[in-house]
This record gives sequence, structure tokens and C-alpha cells, in this order.
Amino acid sequence: MLLEVKDFGIEFHDHDRPERVVEDLDFSLDTGEILGIVGESGSGKSLTGLAIAGLLPRKKLKKEGAILFEGQDVLRMERSALRELQGDEICMIFQEPMTALNPTMRIGRQVEEALRIHHKEMDAAARKERALLWLRNVELEDAERVYDSYPHELSGGMRQRVCIAAAMVGGPKLLIADEPTTALDVTVQAQIIRLLQRINEEEKVAILFVSHDLSLIRQISDNVLVMQKGRLVEKGPVEKIFSEPREEYTKKLIAAIPRVNLDE
Repeated sequence: MLLEVKDFGIEFHDHDRPERVVEDLDFSLDTGEILGIVGESGSGKSLTGLAIAGLLPRKKLKKEGAILFEGQDVLRMERSALRELQGDEICMIFQEPMTALNPTMRIGRQVEEALRIHHKEMDAAARKERALLWLRNVELEDAERVYDSYPHELSGGMRQRVCIAAAMVGGPKLLIADEPTTALDVTVQAQIIRLLQRINEEEKVAILFVSHDLSLIRQISDNVLVMQKGRLVEKGPVEKIFSEPREEYTKKLIAAIPRVNLDE
């Protein structure tokens, strides 16, 4: 098993009293699987993704349970060991690519960053070749021009493709996608979903897809976790959850999906 989350909880200690924001969370993710996590704002889904990536602050919060990546507990790793995983074995893409990218740095250098950190055996020419390969793999036309561009010279959809290229350039085993299409229009959303599905199939990378949008979760996921107020409400194969939801909260989420009547 690639990833196992066991009895996981998060408790914040930056208020007058402790606040539990994730509690007793259990799930697993296998190599090549796409697992969706869905829930409304405040459900703890994004915090869970950040915890798996080792990106939660170490102060002002308490983490319980275990997050095992290939048997190693991410929560209890030394910082040096965690840095070896971050950006190489485990990568993350975020909702707003403009804030994820450095506006003062050319795209090529940003895509190559993981290679400079984790693959020091590669020279500049090899890094550029690998970066251009992945800019093409994420279906960016004129990869050479994009490589030499700054983030503000690209559209939102192009920037998100760059973020995916930067995440995949080192060949990770787990890609965490935290609301990666929310800032994009519907047409570009569909393109990014298809791109992630293709990368999953071709690279066998596991994807943890975090979203509040059940319709997107249904399009991309093999299995789904439904979260509410920090707790796991329901989990299972995505089509079974949609066709036979057990919990009232899941039924309400499904009922809230907008439906378009093309006959009207």
C-alpha cells in the first residue's frame, strides 16, 4: 500500500481553547489509484492533504495517529527525511497557480526546481530537456516559449498546467491536487481533469484529488471519501457512493449538484 492514514487527527492550539478540526480519519491509497476527498468548506479535506504532504506547521497544532507513506510515518519524520520526500516522491498542486508560482522567475527555472534539489546528478542541459518534456506532456503548445516566459504572460489554465509539470518532473509516486480547477472556467476545468486522468494512466502516479465539487470527484475518482466537520462520513467506490449513498449528508451533497435541463 502506498499511503495509509490511521486514526489521524488535528487539534489547533492557537485559540483560547483547543479546536479539533480533523478526527479519527482512516483511509488508504494504492499505487495508480485516484482517491477523491469531498466536503464543504471547513470539513478538513485540505488540511488532510497538507498533512500528507508534510506542509502543516509544527507549532500551534497537535497531530495524532499516523500517515504512512510506503511504511514511513510522515508525521514523525526528521525534517531532513521529510524534505527528501517533498517535491520528489510526494508533490502537491494548489487551487491558485498564480500564488503557487514565483512571479519574478521564468517558468523553466521553476519547473526545474525539484530536479535541482533532488536530482543533483543532472546537469543544466538535462534539466532543461526534462522540463521541456513535461511542458509538452501537459499539452502546452510552444514549450520553448513557455519555458522562457514569466507567470503573468500565461493564462490561468496554462499556469495550472505549468504547476502540474513542475510537480511531475521528478517522477513522484503521489500527487495531491487541492481544488486544482476551482479558479478556472468550466471548459479549462474539463481539460485539466482529462490531463490528470491521462497522467495517472500513463505514469501510474496515485492522485489524491481534494474538491468541494462532487461532479468533478465523480469524473476523476476511483474511490471517494466524504468529510464533514473534520470527520469521515462515508467512503467507497465513487459510483456506489453516487448510486447508493447511505448517509444523509452525502445524500444532501448529491442532491445539491446543479442539473441542467436541455429541453427547457
